[in-house]
Amino acid sequence: MFDRTRFRTLLGATALTWAAWAQAVPLSVSFDNFTYSGTVTRYATLADAQNQTNPTGGPYTIQTATNGANSTLPNARDGQISVTSQAPSAYGSDLTYMSTPWYFTLVPASGNGWGNPNNTNDGFIQYYQESSPTVTGGWQPGHTQFRLTVSGGHGDDLDAGRLWPAPDSGAAAISRGAFADFHLDVTANFASPATLNGSTGWYETSAMPSSFSGTLRGIFLNDQPSNPTYNGYYRFNYTVTGPGSWAANNGATWSSGATSYGPSSEWAAPQAAALAAPAPVPGPGKIALLGLSLLLGVMAMRRSGMRLGRGF
Repeated sequence: MFDRTRFRTLLGATALTWAAWAQAVPLSVSFDNFTYSGTVTRYATLADAQNQTNPTGGPYTIQTATNGANSTLPNARDGQISVTSQAPSAYGSDLTYMSTPWYFTLVPASGNGWGNPNNTNDGFIQYYQESSPTVTGGWQPGHTQFRLTVSGGHGDDLDAGRLWPAPDSGAAAISRGAFADFHLDVTANFASPATLNGSTGWYETSAMPSSFSGTLRGIFLNDQPSNPTYNGYYRFNYTVTGPGSWAANNGATWSSGATSYGPSSEWAAPQAAALAAPAPVPGPGKIALLGLSLLLGVMAMRRSGMRLGRGF
């Protein structure tokens, strides 16, 4: 079982200053109703992992996991992202957090994560970054599509970096380390446009997206001392799909005090930049004249070259 106290500590961590987000655009996303699936391949060196040469194991594919009578979605794990950068205080602290949402449960009285089939080292990931990942995206024109990309290594603030030491499972301690590379690229589409929040000046929606897709890729360095046999570089290549998850499909929740929460979807960013006006397109006559002038120019250059060439 994963330490829920650690999870709460992560959520309550103090953010860095605005200067640390020099490569970030203003946006805020919190979404935990999707899945990721794919493979992990193990390498001895960073160069081999980067060049995808000389693997020492794999590729290993995420398999369906069970916990009692509960099963994950086929060959997938639930995922969650919380990304806030250069946002008004109403949207919370600056951070980038992507992980397996182990905290949902069908039995709240037994505690967060109880009986959750995603609450296993097998297929687990956790990236927590307060420093300076590159964050880009936001609303696209029309405010029905939201793009998000996060790039940057490390992801181990508060000793939080974790990745499945494929192909084994085991205790959480053997999955610790840091990300040598991390890249998340996702797109969410919505049935209705986001609306303007007059207090923040940002466009928001809390609706579930009608579709959510993208990729999650990177390289993880397992350097934990608990069991050095798992040390090495792990290259992961995942596909992200939503909406839909074990938690949402089964009505799972997590609790903070007396309040319980189900899967959520919150997206906010400033107004989308307007599309640039297209350049005027010449009419057929102008196109013909332009083509003729280019042709005559090329012919003149070729003739000039031929004349010059005769001197040899």
